[in-house]
Amino acid sequence: MLKIGHLVLAAVLVGSLASTGCYADAEVGAPVVAEGYYPQYYGGYVVYYDGGGRPFYYANGGQVWIPESSPYYAGYVNHWRAYGAQYNRWYAGQGYRYRGYYRGGGYYRAGVYRR
Repeated sequence: MLKIGHLVLAAVLVGSLASTGCYADAEVGAPVVAEGYYPQYYGGYVVYYDGGGRPFYYANGGQVWIPESSPYYAGYVNHWRAYGAQYNRWYAGQGYRYRGYYRGGGYYRAGVYRR
């Protein structure tokens, strides 16, 4: 037979695990403009950059590099060159939360994803 104290302790432990900041990606809304940075998209996914400015996105739990053969590749690299500092602040503050975010169909114009 369990004592009340054991049940309370178990409830506190389970409750503390739930409040550690874990969340499901489905709960994250659309990426927001912050730190002077507006995130770019590729095929509906948020574009991220490595330390050298190479663009990629997250899909199915992994990184997918945008191919250099893409007609938009140079535009993404130029975007990082122009806004790299803002991107780094955006990513550190909240951008990492949107890994795997997919916004659906759209089209590109001048390397910028639009609906």
